[in-house]
Amino acid sequence: MNKFIKIGIKILISAIFLLWVIFKVNWPQVIHYLRIANPWILVLYVIVILLGIAISSYKWMFLSHFKDIKHAYSDYYRLYLAGTFINNFMPSFIGGDTFKAYQTGKAGKKYIEAASAVAIDRVTGLIGIMAIALLFNLINIRIVMANYVLLLFTLFIIIALAWFFFVVKSRNARFWKWILERIPQKLARFIEETQGFSADYKILAKAIFWGAIFQIVGVAIANLLLFWALGIQISVLSYLSVIFLVCIVSAVPISINNVGIQEWAYVTFFGLFGIDPAAVVTVAILSRFIQMIISFFALPTYLHSKR
Repeated sequence: MNKFIKIGIKILISAIFLLWVIFKVNWPQVIHYLRIANPWILVLYVIVILLGIAISSYKWMFLSHFKDIKHAYSDYYRLYLAGTFINNFMPSFIGGDTFKAYQTGKAGKKYIEAASAVAIDRVTGLIGIMAIALLFNLINIRIVMANYVLLLFTLFIIIALAWFFFVVKSRNARFWKWILERIPQKLARFIEETQGFSADYKILAKAIFWGAIFQIVGVAIANLLLFWALGIQISVLSYLSVIFLVCIVSAVPISINNVGIQEWAYVTFFGLFGIDPAAVVTVAILSRFIQMIISFFALPTYLHSKR
């Protein structure tokens, strides 16, 4: 599909979800929540987000080291932040993951190996958040069973996790070799590089573990701070039952930098517990705005790489 057609479709999807949010939310109430936000809790939110980036950078670093792509931890931190900057400010032109893979792989021309490390970083992050979401949904099983939306997503997570473990366990099966022989050579090489991680269960388990830690710190705790900053009342168990589902839905790459979909997910999932749409949209807006500001500090790294 033509690149510009893909961008156009993503813009259209973002616009549709944004229109839904615009008509769903009481915007004067959003202004009210922004005015009463506790600035000190917002500062704490920034600190937790930076800690989350530190965790993600460490995870990406040891996955890259597994492919013998070795840089200083500070390099991974800067490039991770620069990748976030790209996703926030120019998502239609160059992906942050592409940037990260190129920058780490160019020294030894290990572009495919670097891309596989970035890809596995993404995959294990998704597996980590699904595992955490499933855990809290099982703990809160009564509410899940009483709501078909939560039940449907819980079943989806179970199927997705089962598929992941099937792929890992069957990496040496003949049908994978048959598939690799019939696809473009570069794509086959990339898949083989990603399969290389599954040969070492310890590295995968370590990546999933740190992916889950990031979700707890950089997603659950960080967003809970925004709820507290705005005075939004919700039980911790109910909050944990849906915050990870919000992130899973927001990560689906069908819009421009998840604009519209993320706000829709906040309103839809937290609406199951009677939370005011204006309140959770304010959380989404603050989260996006603050993280954009944080990522903007990576501009010098990005400009230096352009040289």
